[in-house]
This record gives sequence, structure tokens and C-alpha cells, in this order.
Amino acid sequence: MSATSALVLAACGDGAALDRLAPGEHGRVAAVRSGDALVLDSGLVVRLAGLEVPRAGDAGADEARAALAGLVQGREVQLAYGGARRDAYGRALAQVRLTGGDWVEGAMLRAGEARVRTWADNRALARPMLDAEARARIAHAGLWRPGGAFAVRLPAEMDAAAPGFAVVEGRVRRVEDDGSGSVLDFTDRRNGFAAEVPAEASRDLAAAGVSPRSLEARLVRVRGYVPWTGLMRIDHPEQIEVLDGK
Repeated sequence: MSATSALVLAACGDGAALDRLAPGEHGRVAAVRSGDALVLDSGLVVRLAGLEVPRAGDAGADEARAALAGLVQGREVQLAYGGARRDAYGRALAQVRLTGGDWVEGAMLRAGEARVRTWADNRALARPMLDAEARARIAHAGLWRPGGAFAVRLPAEMDAAAPGFAVVEGRVRRVEDDGSGSVLDFTDRRNGFAAEVPAEASRDLAAAGVSPRSLEARLVRVRGYVPWTGLMRIDHPEQIEVLDGK
């Protein structure tokens, strides 16, 4: 079976998850710019919602782009919207369905060629996307293979990490609250890896059962952009997965 066929088969059955989203533009894919960006024959540039892939020049970038091109190049697609419809660059932010019903984001995630990255204003289908990523991660598929571009990091490994998107797994050592929000400390060291939760996001997290205070001493997996300060910003609950049964 070819890699492209595997991608398509992996996506089968997921099309129904798109039906509750708002239908958007459709057209033929004229070009693939990266593992998460394509161009329709109308000229519309589309960023695949909910995905994070290696940037140009980074390890895995060419592989992710080739995987997406093998799946969609020259094919008809339909866009679907479940949140913000445009990014700061004017690109469409959409879930993408191939004519015939296959879900592009799901296929890329299951093949291990992308990771999940949701936003507070664009997090539709987060649960099935996280499930698809988990299957690839467990199977060491694609960029999750040993030595591949993807890896779940430990808090201590973030000390030397360059700024960028990361998936980090560890136990919350303590939770500190102040008037601007909460900080989840993952180490016992000053300036070690931590995550900040702004006050305005706390209610949303509490409604999802992951209030900052409830996470103290819990084993969790968090995902988001980490700057040089080592302080990841968490502003919606889909960025947190609780891993223990406490």
C-alpha cells in the first residue's frame, strides 16, 4: 500500500465529524506550500485548522509537505469552519474535506505528519484530532518515530529548548495564583518550565474540569508555544490533558 493510500484510508469515516461545521469555499488544490498550507485554484490560501507542522528548514518540514501534497494535490476539496475564519495573514483557517468525504486534518494526524495545535478562537474537532494524534504517537508513526521531528518533552528538557511549539508532559508541582491569573510550575527550580493561565481563561478551564487549582500534583500533558522565558500560555482547556486518575 502506498503512503498516500494509507493516509486516505486512515481518514475514512471521519467525514461525519465535519458535518456540524459551517460549509465554506470549495475548489481544486493548485499548490501545497507546507504541511499545513495549500492554495486553491481560486487563489485562496488555506491554513489547515488545528495542525502544527515543522516550519520550512526544520527537520520534518519536507516530509510533512510531501505527505499533504500526496493527499490533496490536484484534488477537489471543501472547506468547513468552526471558529475564526481568517488568520493575521488573510489565510482561510479551515477544516478540509476531500471530495468523497475524507478528512485531511485527521489523515495527517494519524499518519504522524502533524500535531494538534488549537487556539481559543479556533478549536473545533479538538477531541477527534487529539485522539488521532495519540494513535500516531503510540504507533511511532511518521514524525513520531524514534529520532523523528516530534517528541513529547519532559519539563527538564525545556531548559535548553529553543522557542517554539511544544508538547510537554509532567507533574504540576504547585499552582500559584495572583490577580492576573495562575501559574502552573512543573519543576522545583526558579525559572524552570511553567505554564501561565490568564484569569479570563480560568472559568472556561473550570467548566471543562481542568481548573488551575485542581491540577496541583496531577500528571498532565500541555501543549502550546514556549518563548525564551519558558512560560507556556494556556488560554483554553484543549491545551491540557490530565493523564492520571487522581
